[in-house]
Amino acid sequence: MKVLQFFLTGLIIFAFLILSGYIYARYIEPNLLVVTTEKLESSEVEAPLKIVFFGDTHFGELYDVSQLDRIVKKINEENPDIVIFTGDLIGATGHFTGNPDRISQGLDQIKANYGKYAVFGNHEYALLKTYDYNGIMKAGGFEVLVNDWLDISKINVRLLGLDDYSNGSPDLDLGYEALDGAYNILMTHEPDVVDEMDIDGIQLALAGHTHGGQISIPLLTERILPSGGKKYVKGLYAIGSNGQTDLFVTRGIGMTDLPFRFMSVPEIVSLEINK
Repeated sequence: MKVLQFFLTGLIIFAFLILSGYIYARYIEPNLLVVTTEKLESSEVEAPLKIVFFGDTHFGELYDVSQLDRIVKKINEENPDIVIFTGDLIGATGHFTGNPDRISQGLDQIKANYGKYAVFGNHEYALLKTYDYNGIMKAGGFEVLVNDWLDISKINVRLLGLDDYSNGSPDLDLGYEALDGAYNILMTHEPDVVDEMDIDGIQLALAGHTHGGQISIPLLTERILPSGGKKYVKGLYAIGSNGQTDLFVTRGIGMTDLPFRFMSVPEIVSLEINK
């Protein structure tokens, strides 16, 4: 009898834990949004530089466009010098039922002292015939870089934007365009591409794509990480021949495939670079 009671008690506890985990991963964590802050140092900056970046919003069936207002508010509260979006604006479900103008209007409310910039993600190419990513971003005040670079001379910054690694035509020689004496920032959707580039002249690389695993469960997550995001999954890494380059991979904000997040809280990243 005691064995049966013990078994039933254990079964009830197990069922409770499973149900609680489901509720949290389905309804709570996906609706969280934190600002992850990091302080870096570089001899190439003359004054403190605040960079805020975000990615993988995947607006659509799994993440409603109405969430954009909250994203904009949190970004503006950081008072950024530069805002960067690392791709995957809309979820790849084969169609998008939202209003692209609504997204552009929201993005246009983001304020940055020295501009807003973006790159293509793999879902932009997956939905290339469905919506005009470049047009949406430009209407929202973002400049989209595709295997190109630009200088922000007032703050001694060069931005280098790589085309999507999975579905685009990335110029793996783009790292050679780093400007000596400037603070060079590489923007890429997939992080693992940095191992195929000469990035010794790059001080900072920003990427997304992985969602931090989206569902972080040991032994399982490693198997479901996307191509291009299996080595660098989330957070800050020191890379390059001498570890001189900072790589930050954001966990992103939205979801793909499944409407769940577990131990991978949606984030906006705020980086402060000091001399």
